[in-house]
Parts: sequence; C-alpha cells; structure tokens
Amino acid sequence: MIEKFIYKFTLLLIFPIVFIYTIYQCIFVDKKYFLNRFGIILNLRNKNNLCIHCASLGEINGAKELIKEIAKDNSILISTNTYSGMRRAKELFPELDVVYFPLDYKFCIFSWLKFSKVKNIIIYETEIWPNFYRIFASKERKLVLINARINKDLHQNRIAKRIYSQALVNCDLIICKSEYEKKKFLSFDINEEILLVTSNLKYSYKPNNDSDRNPLGIKKYFLMASTHSPDEQYFRKAISELANKDVTTVIAPRHVKKSMKIYKYFQKQGTTPHLYTNLIKNRNISIKSGSIIIINKYGILSKFYNEAKFVYVGGGFSKRGIQNIIEPSSHGNILLVGPNIDNFYEEIESLVKIECATIIPRTQYAERDCNFHIERYNSIDDETLKKMGKVGKEYNLRFKNVLEKYIEILRSKKIIN
Repeated sequence: MIEKFIYKFTLLLIFPIVFIYTIYQCIFVDKKYFLNRFGIILNLRNKNNLCIHCASLGEINGAKELIKEIAKDNSILISTNTYSGMRRAKELFPELDVVYFPLDYKFCIFSWLKFSKVKNIIIYETEIWPNFYRIFASKERKLVLINARINKDLHQNRIAKRIYSQALVNCDLIICKSEYEKKKFLSFDINEEILLVTSNLKYSYKPNNDSDRNPLGIKKYFLMASTHSPDEQYFRKAISELANKDVTTVIAPRHVKKSMKIYKYFQKQGTTPHLYTNLIKNRNISIKSGSIIIINKYGILSKFYNEAKFVYVGGGFSKRGIQNIIEPSSHGNILLVGPNIDNFYEEIESLVKIECATIIPRTQYAERDCNFHIERYNSIDDETLKKMGKVGKEYNLRFKNVLEKYIEILRSKKIIN
C-alpha cells in the first residue's frame, strides 16, 4: 500500500538525523540512550514479563499509581522515550528496570524484544509506532492501549489516518478514557469489540496535603502550570497587573529547558524574575510580593498547587493542547485553560459546568482576554475561591475507583497476573 511505502520512505529519509540525535543524547544526556533506542538492553536486574510504556515524564506521573498496583503481582519493565521520563521513573520505582523504547526500525525492534523478553506490553495513552505494533503482534504477545486518546487532527490527514488504522488493528485491547475518545477511535475502522471505556486514569492521582507544600514557603500566588509558547506572552500584561497588586506569579514550563528563555523574556520586559534553584540554594534572597518565580526543576510542580490562589494549566493556546487539569483540580484549585481542550475534553467541560474552570476563547485578542479572566479570578475573595475549588475536588473523587476498574479489566483479559 502507498501509505506503508510513504512511512518506510520517511523513516529511511530521516535516519541520518535520528542517528546524529541519538549520538548527541548518548554523549551529553544519557549513555544508554543510543544502545536502548537501537535495540540493545544490558544489565537488566529482573526477568520482566510485562512492559509498561510511558512516553515521557507526564505519562510516568499519570501511570504512577497503576504501575505501583500492577508491580505487586508482575515483574515490570518500564520504557520511556525521554531522559526526563527515565529520571522520573527511576526516582519513583528504583527497584524496577527502566529502559528507552526502541526506534521504529525493524532491526531495532527485533533486537529490543530479544533483550527485553517481555510477553505483553501496556502503552499508556496513545503512542503509535506502526512497525513496533505489527512486529509485536506477530510474536503472539498482547498489546494494549490504556487511557487511550487520539489527536483530533489525525482525522484531517488521510495518509496519517490510514497508517494509524493499519497499526491499531494489531491491538488486543484499547481502553479509552472517555466516550468522546471512543468515537474518535471508531473512525479508524477498528473492531468495536476491542474498545472499552472507563474514566481517565489520571483520576487515580492522590494529592498528599501534608507533603505537597512548596519549599519556598510562599502563598496566594498565581500558578502557571506546564506552560507552552505563547502562554507567557499572552499572560504578560496580566502578570504585570498582578505584580502591581502584590500577587506573585509562579511559572512552571512544560519543558524545563525553556526556563532560561522565559527568564530572558521577562528581563526584556523590564522585570527580574527568580529561578527556583537559585532561591533554594540561597535562602537569603528575599522574595517580594509581586515577584515572578520560574520553576527550573522537574518533579516539584505538584508541591505548588496547594498554596496557589488559582491556576492556569498551559498548552491550550498551542497545537499540543492542554496539559493535565486533574492534578490541580484534585488539590482544590480553580482553573483557567486555553481553547484547545481536546486532550481533556470531557474532563474540562465537566469542571466548567460546575464553575470550577474557565476556557479562554480563541480570539484575536488573546492577551486582553487572559488579562480579563485573571482580573476576574483575582477579584474573588480567598474563601470563595476555596469553596469553588472544593467543588471540583469533590467531583474528581467520584472517579476514585478508576484504578481498580483498570486492574479488573487487565486481569480479566489476562494481560496482567
């Protein structure tokens, strides 16, 4: 088929770039990146019967409770694509083997499967590698997608849709996180019998109100969580207005490597922000009300939810779409998000209905609209904000048994022990 030829040709075309990139990652980031991506896995400590794949740090955090539960009766290999995901997985599960997922070239996949010896694989959310899916299925192993979702833009690309359709037929089970996502999967000509629907597995997140306290000791700030460009630009005026009212802004970029770029951006605007790591190293630095603090360290965002006055969850003004809205709402935060809500469509719409979230519309006046909604939220007294956030927190608790449902399904289908 023409789609297979296009995919194979594209892989061949980009191979030199992929090779150079993996060499770079190996030299400057993680020595085993090159070996794992090209299918060589050394020094595994356990005989793993199951692989749970989480693309990056966000997926590792989202699957944390599931991995804990499955690990009680299964020997698990965790795979990821990124160094941030690798580091987070090792931090959470030091007793488990963690490797990088192979590149989607046949020689990499065959070698990776030979070294890993896994029988089944669970892919958290939807990351589709056509060659891996086809080869894995041919080995009579079970391949399962959980918390599954599909990017809505795929419907508009005929070739990509055909490639994905041909890959997805190799799945033994697809557990969608909502009916909204199931409808999108059905458009890929998938056998409806392998499609199940539960709630979003991210509802299994358990905030720890005792330990989730920010190390800086600040309170009542505006938190911008998991920001993507152009979030800082759109909220520039709102942040300036908050500073004039002595309200601090804390910015946590989705990718820590963007921290310095954001730092320099605000410097050019005439302000001097603080980097989180500098504040931790030097406790003598005074954090004045109305400051801008940029979190330039992975794994600590959750510690900033409890004391936040209100939260903007980033990504909604980008093609990527909004990031995890369940974590902050589970801490009792009221939310602002951008217009691209497809990643959490049903979840955010439910919070909007109970007045725990606001979707900023897509208009040509994005900066003005952001400023308007920040002013509106900031004008609400703290006690009312707390009560509003509590409603969202209680709504999330309706789905507290989602983890048990996933475990029950995976056991009944003999994916896990």
